[in-house]
Amino acid sequence: MRARVLIHGGGKMGRRLQAALAESHEFKLAALIAQPRPGGLPDDAWFPTLAECDTEADLLIDFTLTGGPAVAARWCAEHRVPLLSGTTALSDEDQSALQGSAGLVPVMWAPNLSFGVALMNALVRRAAGALGSDAGIHVTETHHVHKLDAPSGTALALAETADEARTGKGDEITFTSLREGEVVGEHTMSFSFGDEVLEITHKALDRDIFVHGALKAGQWLLEQAPGYYSTREWLGID
Repeated sequence: MRARVLIHGGGKMGRRLQAALAESHEFKLAALIAQPRPGGLPDDAWFPTLAECDTEADLLIDFTLTGGPAVAARWCAEHRVPLLSGTTALSDEDQSALQGSAGLVPVMWAPNLSFGVALMNALVRRAAGALGSDAGIHVTETHHVHKLDAPSGTALALAETADEARTGKGDEITFTSLREGEVVGEHTMSFSFGDEVLEITHKALDRDIFVHGALKAGQWLLEQAPGYYSTREWLGID
């Protein structure tokens, strides 16, 4: 029996996820929460807000904007539905709501759901730990011109990983954010030490990698106990 997925958000990622569900053998669309109403959906498969949603679901996948994850987290806690959020820009309220709901349902927040970025995160952790506080760290991220948040959620998460892994107090991590054309996403972590520079780069060539990652992560999340998870636990990468 296919698991029922509630999509929270009708942007590019939400629409691509809807298309992927139509071809999935493991999942099917429960409903889409979005404004305005997209075409091609029956009356019982669309709601303007979660508060108006009366459809049962096995999993909620959130691709919204700042503030959306908090709404999703409260709804999922009330209805005991696992929550996967790929929204990149979180407010303090979003973070608090996601962590609070994790006491009742399994919750995963992942600003980037690609396997390559998860692996990059592990490599960044190792590099930062090995180089320590002597290395200067700079993050360069490039995305399409429609992306609103800067630095990207992935860039911030990579910087947080590096900051936690390095020993001693190093210089502040710096960022460069570029918005060009329809670039899906590129991230480079640069470590400068002495007369050397080490760079770790990931390039996303198709937005569907995030959709496929979301479905794989969602399948994993359905089997977990309540708690707050990341791609680190999902993929077992350290």
